[in-house]
Amino acid sequence: MASSDNPFRQSARVLVLFIRAQIIIAIVDTLLYAIGFGIAHVPWWPLFAVIGGLCSFIPSVGSLIPLSLVAIVMLLGHRSWTDLAIAFGGWLVVQIVEGFVLQPVLLSKPLGLRALPVFLALLAGSIFFGPIGFVLAVPILAVTNVFWRYFRGLDSRSPPVEVKPKQIL
Repeated sequence: MASSDNPFRQSARVLVLFIRAQIIIAIVDTLLYAIGFGIAHVPWWPLFAVIGGLCSFIPSVGSLIPLSLVAIVMLLGHRSWTDLAIAFGGWLVVQIVEGFVLQPVLLSKPLGLRALPVFLALLAGSIFFGPIGFVLAVPILAVTNVFWRYFRGLDSRSPPVEVKPKQIL
């Protein structure tokens, strides 16, 4: 992250990066879901692809929504187990691409966040503030990280202050 004298401007930049990355991830997820669900002959696959892309905005559990919807529709539609396995494989590919390629490239490195603090922020946000805290945990952590780096940098830029011991007499 580039250093800046204004942490508010830097915070706005980080939030814009986060939102842009989430939108790119949602678009790529939608396209990958469409390909995978189309190959698996899922009924209404374009609808489930869009739902999957929109659910990618929900951290961690959002990816389970399109999987469960597709499984229910395919089981109720009396589709073959092979088609269900192909749909699950498509979902798995989307999760692998998102988790190991898109999120590290688009979120972790530009925002300067590591996996453990993100996990702890998601955990604390969901415990203390419920679903809203779960969704807002990562952007709040990114902004907090900006201010942390700013104030930590102030200490290193200021000249050391000499402390003279008091004489007791």
